[in-house]
Amino acid sequence: MKVEGRRTILLVEDEAIIAMQEKKALEKHGYAVILAYSGAQAVEVFKENGSIDLVLMDIDLGAGIDGTEAARIMLGSRDLPVVFLSSHTEPEVVEKTEGITSYGYIVKSSSATVLDASIKMAFKLFEANDRLMRTNVKLEATLDALPDMLFELGLDGCYHDVHCKDDALLFLPVAELIGRTASEVLPPEISGVIMAAIDEASRMGSSMGKQYRLDVPAGSRWFEVSVSMMASSGNEKRFILICRDFTARKQAADDLEESKRYAERLLNVSAEIILATDPSGNITLLNENGHRLLGYRSPELIGKNWARTCLPENARDEVGSLLSGLEEADSGTLVSHENNVLCRNGEERLILWHNTVLHDKNGAFSGILSSGEDVTAYRDLEDRIRQSEARYRTIIEASPDSITVTDMQGRIVLFSHKALPMFGYDEEEDPFGRPVTDFMVPDDRERAVANIMLLVQGSALGAEEYRGLRKDGSTFDMEINGELIRDQAGQPTQALFIVRDITARKRLLGKYKLLFDLSPVGIALVDHETGRFLDANASMLRSAGYSRDELLSMTYWDITPPEYNDQEDEQVRMLDEIGFFGPNKKEYVRKDGSRYPISISGAIFTDDSRRKVVWGLIEDITEREAAENRVKALLGEKELILKEVHHRIKNNFSTLRSLLNLQSDSIRDPGAIAAFRATEGRIQSMALLYEKLYESSDFITVSLADYLPPLVAEIISNFPNAGMVTMEVKAEDLQLNARLAQPLGIIVNELVTNAMKYAFVGRDRGRIGVSATLAEGNVLLAVEDDGVGDAGQAEDGMPSGFGLTLVTLLASQLRGSIAFERVGGTRAVLAFPA
Repeated sequence: MKVEGRRTILLVEDEAIIAMQEKKALEKHGYAVILAYSGAQAVEVFKENGSIDLVLMDIDLGAGIDGTEAARIMLGSRDLPVVFLSSHTEPEVVEKTEGITSYGYIVKSSSATVLDASIKMAFKLFEANDRLMRTNVKLEATLDALPDMLFELGLDGCYHDVHCKDDALLFLPVAELIGRTASEVLPPEISGVIMAAIDEASRMGSSMGKQYRLDVPAGSRWFEVSVSMMASSGNEKRFILICRDFTARKQAADDLEESKRYAERLLNVSAEIILATDPSGNITLLNENGHRLLGYRSPELIGKNWARTCLPENARDEVGSLLSGLEEADSGTLVSHENNVLCRNGEERLILWHNTVLHDKNGAFSGILSSGEDVTAYRDLEDRIRQSEARYRTIIEASPDSITVTDMQGRIVLFSHKALPMFGYDEEEDPFGRPVTDFMVPDDRERAVANIMLLVQGSALGAEEYRGLRKDGSTFDMEINGELIRDQAGQPTQALFIVRDITARKRLLGKYKLLFDLSPVGIALVDHETGRFLDANASMLRSAGYSRDELLSMTYWDITPPEYNDQEDEQVRMLDEIGFFGPNKKEYVRKDGSRYPISISGAIFTDDSRRKVVWGLIEDITEREAAENRVKALLGEKELILKEVHHRIKNNFSTLRSLLNLQSDSIRDPGAIAAFRATEGRIQSMALLYEKLYESSDFITVSLADYLPPLVAEIISNFPNAGMVTMEVKAEDLQLNARLAQPLGIIVNELVTNAMKYAFVGRDRGRIGVSATLAEGNVLLAVEDDGVGDAGQAEDGMPSGFGLTLVTLLASQLRGSIAFERVGGTRAVLAFPA
């Protein structure tokens, strides 16, 4: 019976006592053991029990068949590991086992450890042999199924093994190859290919694709050889050569290639592109004209994928979808389409294609044949005409300004629809033929006519401001840019006017001017190229002490102290790179030579004359810095007061500890002394908490990683046996409120004190560990020792003394719970909400 998860051993031993002892030893090592006391009994048990994993067989079994004969019978029906166990080491006895597949020979006097190791080794050997046998069976079946020839050769080209289903493909019979080298039996040109492949495999691990032609009994054949180096534990390198007969495939390829060359000679005389692709879209035919148009040398594109190589990305899906639809079409189907092709130099050409489908002799789809005509120039001309017209109309309609074209007499011949609402007219009203001057106030018409004459004479006027006249008689501010339209001879035929309503802009400029003048913060406009002030508001002039004319004759370098030159260079660099800087602090020099602190920010923009201008906000921060200095002084006084208060509180804690210490020295009652010492420790924990709170940034929270290590070290150092205790404190950086940290410190003091008092009695060394972690919103504090157990606890693990009762009360105060364990020492675990 096989025990689940255990190996079953059939132990054959004719000595009952020895058998029982060996069975017991084997079972101790985890084996299930079945006993047989004779060879015949062992054979019967083996036949009836298919779960036996190994036979441990004594050779000398007394009367009847011996162990070797019994093993031979067993192995005749099932293969499994047999290990012989005998007290005989004579050669004639050992020789009896050599004719049987065994996995070990163990002398009975060997120890149980040796016995177990030998059995395990037998199992490993059996499993390895079993895997090897199954692999060999698969390998033989695989080799029999392959049409290829397989050769095993050495580095010198010597044949060690040959496997070939068809002897007619071998240059010589197998018997004449084994033991001889390739150079001895093959023609020199063939052996050279074989040895080159072996040399490459020796260096690279493998060699693929070498081909040769050889005359064999089956006729003249083409072979392709692949070589791989065999893994070998010895020094001799061996190689596996697989030779494949690809004569038929090569002949077909040669025939096809010849057919293609013939077709290409016919098609290369065509002035059009002739293209053929296979079902995968790879180019199988492209004439010289096609190569030339695409910028390649023939036959450079043959074999490449047409879409990936010669189509722009934005055309691949559309063309692929169209050509895929041809796969089910008849051979006579002709489909035309246009698409861009991508030339080698990145240029795109528009091709008009005529496509038909190709089928093989079985009627299956085999590719697409296309002829193409370059229509780029024709389509480009059409597109340019359409685009020019569309662009002209789009510019007129999309422009945010009104665009009007007049003849040379000033009569309107073209206008944008934005002109109508700008001048108060409805969409239905037609301004064609009216003088353009009808749409401006009478006072401006004479100046407008004079400016048109200047345009005719070749002057560049730029933008001119006029007063526009609406249909209802109201007026508005407008800006007009005018330009002449000339014919091919350069004679003016029309005038184009771009009209912009600047009423809102001028109103905004008025508001900006008001904001500029009244701003309490200094504002300056500076020429980015020269650094010269272009404008400055009253606040800037007042702070600097200059008049407007004086400041506008200066650059910002003139009022900047030399030590700020590097900062000014950095500000210029930021303006060039990102368009703004600041706010930065620096100083300016007043007219009277005194300095004043400023905070400056700047941004760059381009004005109407395309000049780069820096808009600067310059705040005089003299009063703000004075206020900041006053605040710093007050903060300094506060720090001094806090330090004094801190010093006095520390002294008070020290005084309390000293008084308790002195008082405990004057009494003789051990209980009272212990109470004083305990109280002193609790005060120390509060003093250390105060110390850490003082060091924190907000005086309210303390980090357990900063608080616990020195607290535990201080508590332990107060005991005479402190030197024999190893302290391990692992606390996460948890920020704890002082309201929680104070009772926590007292709890740690009580638990560590308790461990130091009772855990190491009679011991010369010990360990106290303290850890604090955060888990699911709760703080977990663990205090543990490896001592003899906590004498301060009752048998049920609950606190019995005042200190531990105090711990329980403080745990409740923290809205937590505490648990005690006594396994290999004492461990207390406190959990409370963070």
